[in-house]
Amino acid sequence: MKLSTRAEYGIRVLVALAHADADRPTSLAGIAKADKLPHAYIEQLVGALRRAGLVTATRGHSGGYRLARPADQIRLVDAVRALDGPILEMPCAGPTDLESCDRPQDCSVHEVFERLANSLSGMLGGTTLADVADGTGGPPYPPAVRRRVAAAHAKRASASSSVAQT
Repeated sequence: MKLSTRAEYGIRVLVALAHADADRPTSLAGIAKADKLPHAYIEQLVGALRRAGLVTATRGHSGGYRLARPADQIRLVDAVRALDGPILEMPCAGPTDLESCDRPQDCSVHEVFERLANSLSGMLGGTTLADVADGTGGPPYPPAVRRRVAAAHAKRASASSSVAQT
């Protein structure tokens, strides 16, 4: 599973709001600059988070955003669903969705995908924004560092698959 940049950036905005002073709204411009996120894009994301009831907005000169409730009451599964939709999007991922599958009987992989959907939902549902905000985290890696790490990972994967073939 790969989380979209919508989910990644949205969670990063929520973490920034969790770290911010709860008594004062935080500007998206400040979050965008501090976390090196595209301001226009996170404005769109915050709209989805606001509609989901995860953040509130204050208009005006000293306006901005803050969490709608304490960080320990916001689950990551709610943020991911608000930003990306269903956790695992496939016709028969859950026991109640089997009717939407066009196969006449349970397929051989139904159970494994059902377990995967339940595992992802359980992990994200059991993790609060406070858990993430209290983690060590760190600044985002620059693109050059991400490319170098991805290249090293690909090289290791290639080497291990060539060893396995011999």
